[in-house]
Amino acid sequence: MEILSAKEVAKYLRVNEKKIYALVQEGRLPHIKIGGKIGFPRELIDRWIIEKTESEKDLYIAGSDDPLLRFIIDSFNKESRDVTVFYAPLGSLKGLELLNTYRAKIACCHVLNVDKKDYSSSYIERHLKRDDCLVIELFKRRQGLLLKKGNPLGIKGLRDLASKKVSFVNRNRGSGTRLLFDFLLKEEDIDPSHINGYEREVESHMKAGLFVLKGLADCSFGIAYISYLLDLDFLPLFLERFDMVVPKDVYLRPTFRAFISYFEQPQILRIASDHPGYELENSGRIIKNVEEL
Repeated sequence: MEILSAKEVAKYLRVNEKKIYALVQEGRLPHIKIGGKIGFPRELIDRWIIEKTESEKDLYIAGSDDPLLRFIIDSFNKESRDVTVFYAPLGSLKGLELLNTYRAKIACCHVLNVDKKDYSSSYIERHLKRDDCLVIELFKRRQGLLLKKGNPLGIKGLRDLASKKVSFVNRNRGSGTRLLFDFLLKEEDIDPSHINGYEREVESHMKAGLFVLKGLADCSFGIAYISYLLDLDFLPLFLERFDMVVPKDVYLRPTFRAFISYFEQPQILRIASDHPGYELENSGRIIKNVEEL
């Protein structure tokens, strides 16, 4: 088995030697340790090159759950022959974490800047450890209370969740929706322990809506589109921005350019025509480079 040095691998891959050590530190380049020194088996490097070349064709997205994003991904995958988009809806913060560690190529998130009470990109400074990314607005969506048809309990706001005998189901910790809900409770000085079901969690907007539809909960917090799908009542409370965070090298690839074009006008207006609860006028715009924050 031929073992290459860092200098030899750098020459082999045509990159700076410092880049080799950075890839090793990030756990992205196969290597072994011999007597405390780092070595690179040529066989493993060759296999890594082949695997990386293959994986470059596909897009791996992790982050927040959203039905419209999932619908667009499915539409793209049906029409694309050369590239597949994989989507793991694990929550906004988990998506940024996976992007940090290069386990996802793209993150999608909606994390409120609680200091400014808006969706400025300052959350990048808190949760993203990379400075090679762009932030793209995909769309805006309305968040609020998902209620049984006819709102039989007469719920008019968040305070009713604590003052009335309301059975609630919450979103999972780490999701942007949970962070927003907790922020709104704090704004109205509502103690979460007074909400019956605050600790009961589901992992998606659809599951939250189904709990209400099936009578397993009187109310949940989620996006307006779910109320449309499940014929529930909806009490709007907040308009939020839903973003995509993408490294610049991924952004420049033809495969990503083909995918992001689905969010540009007039394409997204056609695709999302049957998705009420979204605002699409700024879809696809670059908000800013992370390095400018």
